[in-house]
Amino acid sequence: MIADFVITVHDDVNRSVRVIVHNSTKALRSAATRYDRARGYSKLDNTHVLGLCHRFNMENDPLCAVVRLAPPYTGIDIVSHEMAHAAVWIHELINHFKTPLDCSNDEMFCWILGELVRQTVDKMYEHGVY
Repeated sequence: MIADFVITVHDDVNRSVRVIVHNSTKALRSAATRYDRARGYSKLDNTHVLGLCHRFNMENDPLCAVVRLAPPYTGIDIVSHEMAHAAVWIHELINHFKTPLDCSNDEMFCWILGELVRQTVDKMYEHGVY
């Protein structure tokens, strides 16, 4: 593993995302498959995954997602793609699944996405990924 860190979006209720940068896509896929099987998702196919976002909600725990990345797919394209999955999930958790995301209410989503990407890139520099 190259890096393993947690980033947090501060709101009325803080939400956190664990980011794991694996040594290779093979290691990422293997870890994702083990994670899925441990949670009963044995039919998910991770064979072609370049990055991944596992989403969940545990009561009284701000951690709500695990994002998996691996070189050479650690550029801003894959990072922002996976963080968008996490941002949509955080947006849904914050508004309790009441209002679908659309152009009339996307400001919070955009802020969350920007914050997740910013913190991830900063931490990846700190951990020597970049």
